[in-house]
Amino acid sequence: MDRLKKTAIDFDINDKLSNFREEFIIPENKIYLDGNSLGLLSKNTLSNLNTTIKEEWGNDLISSWNKSWVNLPKNISRKIASIINSKEEEVYVGSSTSNNLYKLIKSILDANKDIKSISTDSLNYPSDKYICEGVSKDYNIDFNLLDHGNDSLPNIETLKKFILKTKGILILSHVTYKSSYRYPIIEINRFCKDNDTIVIWDLSHSIGAVDIDMNHNELNYAVGCTYKYLNGGPGSPAFIYVRKSEISKLKSPIKGWFSHENPFDFSSEYKESDSMNKFSNGTPHILSLVTLKTSLDITINASTKRLENKSENLFKFFHSIYENELKNLNFELITPENKNERGSHISIKHEEAWRISKCLIYPANQNSKEIIVDYRPNNIIRIALTPLYTSFEDIYCFCFRIIEIIKKAEFEKKDTSMQGVT
Repeated sequence: MDRLKKTAIDFDINDKLSNFREEFIIPENKIYLDGNSLGLLSKNTLSNLNTTIKEEWGNDLISSWNKSWVNLPKNISRKIASIINSKEEEVYVGSSTSNNLYKLIKSILDANKDIKSISTDSLNYPSDKYICEGVSKDYNIDFNLLDHGNDSLPNIETLKKFILKTKGILILSHVTYKSSYRYPIIEINRFCKDNDTIVIWDLSHSIGAVDIDMNHNELNYAVGCTYKYLNGGPGSPAFIYVRKSEISKLKSPIKGWFSHENPFDFSSEYKESDSMNKFSNGTPHILSLVTLKTSLDITINASTKRLENKSENLFKFFHSIYENELKNLNFELITPENKNERGSHISIKHEEAWRISKCLIYPANQNSKEIIVDYRPNNIIRIALTPLYTSFEDIYCFCFRIIEIIKKAEFEKKDTSMQGVT
């Protein structure tokens, strides 16, 4: 393993994105491999948030609305648009992913009265499924679930047959949360377009680590969060994307203050904005929006093309250790090896995944670093390759530790209670 450690250090020395790691606050004695759930806090975000609280809120008070806050959602939308290569007027930032998916589905249904079903698959994030089921019940239309069984990967031909049978609205995660499988997004979009199906993509597990081009990928609708690879912080606002040609067709199901065409006219008559502002329910959440001002700039400066390339190199390094060491210790890689079918996290299975995760996060040896990963049922350990700050040495240390945990049977000292690992 000493040779591998030297290799990792050499890769880090030659990594042209390694300077971005210095932008973040990384706690001592911890290796953070959970950026696909919650990104790190950037140093500039902390400074910017303090300024907003102390100066804008503390000193300037309500005058800060005119000075900066009222334009903040638009400025953040512009940054998101830059990251996904879309027009800024095609993006709304605010609320949560679930709320945004709810609003988007209902607005599409109201604009297309002939739609008779909403569908998703078993690889989608559970909360997306909850929203689909709820809206289907509200509209008294069919809800369809394509169950891939115990498989972590879909069969695309089976998915196509499912689309032909169900049609209507289809919701898929661009990158699936368990296995990190990445759908062939252009292929699916074109198939849906040819077969009377409207597809909404959840970009939560891809934006910021996978290069996304809304025009090239022919997307019409999408939602996503900003607290994973975009490092906006817990509960930072999500976004909605609607292609410009489709915006005027939609009406938001919630008539809010800031979705009015002229909110500061304080009119007693509601007139919906003809822009993406129509999805804004009420007063923007300034404190959570402001965290994105600088965190998004880091991603923009790094560029998602370069970030995806580094993610590929991190995976290759991990995969070499997996093939030579981990596979022989009964670890199973369930993440696709083909880079075009993979997001930016790695999922491995082991029958002792739960207790191994506990060992990583709560090492018996106080001199060992805490390695923060996350566990997903059943028996899956997820390792985030967050290109802005994950180093090759981080991957080496993770692999070294799980080998040590298995060979020393350290996991046997941990109980099986479902506590302590998120």
